[in-house]
Amino acid sequence: MTTLLKVEQLISEESKNVISRNLSRILDLRILDIDIINKTILLVYNSPLILDKVEKELGRVGYSLQNQHSL
Repeated sequence: MTTLLKVEQLISEESKNVISRNLSRILDLRILDIDIINKTILLVYNSPLILDKVEKELGRVGYSLQNQHSL
């Protein structure tokens, strides 16, 4: 499954690096793109449970999802 996440707090290279570092710890998740300009994260994963882990991990490091679109 492919999903595009909107994260309003994604405003700098530092926030991009924090998100990348923390999400890369989740098994069965591939980060395709983190776009600072559009404040989006493009992910590929196999299970809906992975998306729950992503949301919890983002919240743990201070980022909240504004929107989510399955592609």
